[in-house]
Amino acid sequence: MKPIFKSPAGENFFFGYYDKSPFDSLNAKILAHKANFIDRMPNENDQLEIGFFDWVGDGAFVSLTSTKAWNWQQGSMLQWVGPDYSSRIIYNDRVNNKFVSVLMDIESREKIELPIAIYSMHPNGNLALCIDNERHYWFRGGYNYQGIQNQDKNIPIDTRDGIWLMDIANQQVEQVVNIVDLINISPLKTMEGSVHYLEHIMFNPTGERFCFLHRWQQSDGSVYSRLYTANTNGDDLYLLSDSGRVSHFCWRNKDEILAWGALPNVTNSLRKYKAIAKYILRPLLPLYHKLVGEKSTLRRALTGDSYILFQDRSEATNRIFSDMLCEDGHPSYRPGCENLFVTDTYQDEDHIRHLKICNSDTKTVTNIASLNSCSQLDNTSLRCDLHPKWSYQGDHVCIDTVHEGSRQIYVYDVASIV
Repeated sequence: MKPIFKSPAGENFFFGYYDKSPFDSLNAKILAHKANFIDRMPNENDQLEIGFFDWVGDGAFVSLTSTKAWNWQQGSMLQWVGPDYSSRIIYNDRVNNKFVSVLMDIESREKIELPIAIYSMHPNGNLALCIDNERHYWFRGGYNYQGIQNQDKNIPIDTRDGIWLMDIANQQVEQVVNIVDLINISPLKTMEGSVHYLEHIMFNPTGERFCFLHRWQQSDGSVYSRLYTANTNGDDLYLLSDSGRVSHFCWRNKDEILAWGALPNVTNSLRKYKAIAKYILRPLLPLYHKLVGEKSTLRRALTGDSYILFQDRSEATNRIFSDMLCEDGHPSYRPGCENLFVTDTYQDEDHIRHLKICNSDTKTVTNIASLNSCSQLDNTSLRCDLHPKWSYQGDHVCIDTVHEGSRQIYVYDVASIV
């Protein structure tokens, strides 16, 4: 399929992560970041331009502002603000040696500086969930911000760490999840001596609950992931997945989550034991990767990896497309639709990334595009994942891509498919 819009070749534009839409609710503007390089990681002095494309008009890029708090994977958390998703934007920045967020009216250009950087916005636009980006700096290369190096937070477990809820109207910030409480839930030996952090926070469509990952990286480099859900105020915390293997996810509706990961099996159970993981499983990994292909049936049997539908606050699970979608991607459901989701793939052996729309009613997977990944960026923090995002009407899908040699934004009209 050919795109109906693409940002100028030779210039570097991208939006960022897949869990928010660059389209405004009127389907007239597309938010974008503009960079003047793509061949290195950003440093503390690099500013990223912020603006939008008048994509259904003359296609021009309208510059609004800039930021010093950004990365290649998630940008600056730039997004439209609800409930109208058309008049205000929010993004993260670094001001006076502090990570903050900035609320901006795109017509008046009036800005309101907020006391903490945001991670996930509530649908009503009045609340935001936040992490400690100063701590993230030390342990999450590729997803962190440069410019603040607080050595006090360069420790395996920071008992002050957690998730904060910001009331945007009164600029009040309150911690609603503390990392110590998570570590004390069904503690594992692998937690000891590991680096613990929280990330990938996402409100459900109604804003009543949110999900997030508690991850810990062990001394051998392996990462164990738990998927949690909680009420907006942090109450009713629920451990939804404890197989250790969960990566990208999205809400299907207010009660179901689609995630790439694994259900508990023998292999995953062994990963919970520190000695077995360190002295048996980890040394076997090189041989495993050599003998077992990324998409092989044996690999999926050993890991248990597939797309899984989780029922919130329940043990109910359901594998979907387990024979058709054989690798991790970045999924999101079409707005207002529970049977259609878009996802992508990482690069294959030919350095090609694929964009797919999946229909659970017809049990079909339609390939929308196959684009070169730019091999020198593969498997690095400089990579450009497609990160597909829906328009609010559900007729268009937007991606980031580097297949023409610069970072570009592409838009596809998928109305005939959905």
